[in-house]
Amino acid sequence: MSKGEVASEFTGTAFSKASIQALPASSKKRSRLGDELQQFGEYAHVNPYYRTVQDIEVVQSHEREDPEFRDEDWWWNHQKIGFLNGKQGLKALILVIPFAWILLLWLGGPGVMIWVLYELESVRQLPGFLVATFVLVFAFGWIAFAIWATPYTTNWLMSRGVAFFLKPFEKALSNWLDNTLDDGYSEFDRVTGQVRFALGRGRIFEAPFVEFDAYAERIIQHGGIFYRLMLVHRYTQKTFNQTSLSNIEAQKTEVQALWDMLQRFMDVSEPLPDVPRFEPFRHLDPVTVESDKRTGRHPRYWRDLDQADWIQSEGAEMFRKQREFPWGRRRCQLTPQLGKVSMAEYREMRPSTAWRI
Repeated sequence: MSKGEVASEFTGTAFSKASIQALPASSKKRSRLGDELQQFGEYAHVNPYYRTVQDIEVVQSHEREDPEFRDEDWWWNHQKIGFLNGKQGLKALILVIPFAWILLLWLGGPGVMIWVLYELESVRQLPGFLVATFVLVFAFGWIAFAIWATPYTTNWLMSRGVAFFLKPFEKALSNWLDNTLDDGYSEFDRVTGQVRFALGRGRIFEAPFVEFDAYAERIIQHGGIFYRLMLVHRYTQKTFNQTSLSNIEAQKTEVQALWDMLQRFMDVSEPLPDVPRFEPFRHLDPVTVESDKRTGRHPRYWRDLDQADWIQSEGAEMFRKQREFPWGRRRCQLTPQLGKVSMAEYREMRPSTAWRI
């Protein structure tokens, strides 16, 4: 998958909180019912806990097969964060298979029993008490069997069964998946300060990072209230929330920490956030090199980490800090700049590759 070449140094359009300049006012009110607008430019220096826990294993596992992290499918480095936009259909396709199998497993036995009772004349002539007893025994027995068999058969199906049945179509599926991922590939670019969202069919929405408002989107489901990071382009109102970048979280603080991490990644005056996915590339970012030298950070902290011990010690402290940080007390550095320049003047200052406003 080709993502294009990147510059070796930061460009003049790279983002820094110290260089936030006058911006046009938003075309609409920035407040949204139920969704919480996040501050811009003042950092908590808190990283998302659950993502970190997940990425520790991901990084350690990937290193065993790709020690240099040169695989083109490794989408995070010192210059870019790659992710998918609007490709939820891929997730749905993967989930359909186990759900369909579980449905077949649980309903298949009773379905066969009903067919036997209806089709076989000899069975219908049996005494009603005997038939009822058979139905009850078979039903409870099948439920017990289905409960036992579900985890074993589903795991086999997803790990080996699907691969076996799809083997003849492997090349075609691989090409289809590559094309689908290419069409959905999006990124945060630390080098240029730009954000690119794939819109499908080869279209790209590109705009400077400072033009996006971030929200902790509230999602009401049967299990309660959940949260997800939502990005809204301030001057076109294009909304991006169906991305692989942000999961639906039970805690709003996880979303707030994710936004804090993304801002620090894009801010070239800040070192790369100290999270597992960036560790193999920290020595390639000049700001991060100076920071790590000053703090004495171990270059293989995450890759050599014992995850179980970390969760009980440093991880527990990280989780506590995320939950207890006074997120609402941060002062937005961007909002005071809005309305200080006209839209016409601002258009002249934007990169030529940015989406027209």
